[in-house]
Amino acid sequence: MTFRAALIGAAGVALLLALLALLWPRFPGRQPGAARVLVGGGDAGGMPRVSPLQEHLDSAALEDASRDPAAEGLQALIVLRHGYIVYERFGHGYDAGTVIDSGAFAQVLLALAAGIAAHDDRLPLQSLNGFDPARVRDAIEAGTRQSYPDYLSQRLWRRLNAAAAWIGTPATGAPGVPGATAPVPAAVPAAVPADCCFHARVLDWLRVAAVLLDDGRFEGKAVVPPGWVERMRRPVSASGSEGFGVELASAAHGAEAFAAEDVFFLRGPGRWRLWLMPTLNLGVLFGSASQFPAWDETRLPNLVIRAVSERAPQRDTGSQLRQLVPGH
Repeated sequence: MTFRAALIGAAGVALLLALLALLWPRFPGRQPGAARVLVGGGDAGGMPRVSPLQEHLDSAALEDASRDPAAEGLQALIVLRHGYIVYERFGHGYDAGTVIDSGAFAQVLLALAAGIAAHDDRLPLQSLNGFDPARVRDAIEAGTRQSYPDYLSQRLWRRLNAAAAWIGTPATGAPGVPGATAPVPAAVPAAVPADCCFHARVLDWLRVAAVLLDDGRFEGKAVVPPGWVERMRRPVSASGSEGFGVELASAAHGAEAFAAEDVFFLRGPGRWRLWLMPTLNLGVLFGSASQFPAWDETRLPNLVIRAVSERAPQRDTGSQLRQLVPGH
């Protein structure tokens, strides 16, 4: 190698390192001083899929919904019925395996974990009056004598066969943390947040949807105590628009009411939503890259609801599911 070539190569490496240093904070979960806390997963397999027709949905109507102005900037639109994925559309580089920071979606995981702990007599019911994420997390840790990420992994996330996930935790006093008076070593951790910062694959939120739609069951097996999801849907706020870790129908901002009477939903960052309709056993996950602030968050789920031609009978998603779905 000539001296000139070596010099050019060294300059190129230096430029690349400079660019990485500039862009590094922009990568999800890579904020200065941030740490990752693992939430162990299961086999991380796929989920069963059938055609919309097999679950009595109009495929043309679903395609129209994906092109509707309400779906502008579409990153992901996935429809789940009776535990089966019946429709998928992705954009902007997203797919089922893309890991997203779910924002406030994380609250529903805390609510489900609380139900499991309460059923095991590890969590006093008075801890469940209202929904204070930090207080509920602390009560789970005190009652189970486990860290919240470990308990969440063992009692919920792994049982959904979800891929390993992680929770972003900013270091106490680290640069960029509001209220910090002086930087301290990033090795000093803040409490693991239970209401945000949960990073998981897009696909694995459909597993959560299946549990919320089927009274705490996943693939026919009880994961969350029966009746607990129904309890989560009771209002716990003065406005009556918030349940225990979920948003109720009255919290939605839209030109019309939901087209199903029992809709509840999760609000994630930006335009990420997970809408759930238990009487139809129907779930809709949507994410968008659109930056426009005004958005009708009832239109898109209503288009999907109206694509249902009739109620399909409950499919058997029990122990034979893995045999029926190769690669599951």
